[in-house]
Amino acid sequence: MATRRISLPLDEELIRRARQQDVAAPDKSDAQVVEDALAVYLGMKALDDARTQGTLTPDEADRLAVEEVRAVRQARRRRPA
Repeated sequence: MATRRISLPLDEELIRRARQQDVAAPDKSDAQVVEDALAVYLGMKALDDARTQGTLTPDEADRLAVEEVRAVRQARRRRPA
């Protein structure tokens, strides 16, 4: 992925809170913490957008999800070890 250097004034409290959410890598730079938080936000936004554009009711979506999980599990059981 191409990167470019930018300067942004950010609230230190936001950086601290983002860092608290990602305790797995305490040695990350502030830039990496912000980049990861932004990637999560954009992923959640895309998921929300997809949900609002979907035509399934919540019950239909749940039923479909359960059917797909069951199908994957059956396929795994059929596979030779």
